[in-house]
Amino acid sequence: MESGTTVVVGAAHGIGAAIAHRVARELWTTRLVLAGISNAEMDSLASTLRSDRLQVDVLHVDLADECSIAALVEKSNEAERVAIASGIYISSSALTTSRAEIDSVLAINLYGVFFTAQHYARAMISRKSGSIVAIGSISGRFPRLGQVAYGAAKAGMRQALRVLALETVPHGVRINLISPGPTESEMMRKLIADHPNMANLADGNLESFRPPIPDAHVGQPDQVAAAAAFLLSPDSSHISFHDLYLDGGETLGI
Repeated sequence: MESGTTVVVGAAHGIGAAIAHRVARELWTTRLVLAGISNAEMDSLASTLRSDRLQVDVLHVDLADECSIAALVEKSNEAERVAIASGIYISSSALTTSRAEIDSVLAINLYGVFFTAQHYARAMISRKSGSIVAIGSISGRFPRLGQVAYGAAKAGMRQALRVLALETVPHGVRINLISPGPTESEMMRKLIADHPNMANLADGNLESFRPPIPDAHVGQPDQVAAAAAFLLSPDSSHISFHDLYLDGGETLGI
């Protein structure tokens, strides 16, 4: 895999911003594209990362709109590496969740992520080279109270991307996932509405059916970013359609 363009989708904040910071340091990134909705935040990040060695561009994309995805890929179709960290969250009981709520989450977390990967994979196949990493969640395999839409979307994304990976790996394109457990971020603060604070997640909570985290720590975005950089890099050239858990052992390796 040659040096070239790395795209981070959902780069405005949280895990996406951490991935952008990490891949900007890698010599295999000579052009970095920050893509997402929050242009002002990405402009600020771009000014921080831009250097004589590194070209940094900001591109708007709405993952709920496939035409917007296609426009992004057209402007960065030379990308050798793509990290997709976009996602939204809505909390509601499975007994009362509406079709509209589920549709809104699926539109970004499943359809948006999948079609972004699909469009970039098509461009990569023409060069017989490329790596895509998407950020999933352990919620895609382990049920959480109030996360019917989020968990279903992450589960669907996981399987859809693994099927896409199966079809693309013979053509030199690798697709992998990272599934974090509780990770300190803006979205995580929404996810822990059933907990008094972030640190409480490490201790577990029987009332919300959350086990304790064996290493007693909530994850950090930089840890996810390090894993993403590895899976994007040439060092992971023999890894494809893998789902890497970063959860401090919460899922016990199941």
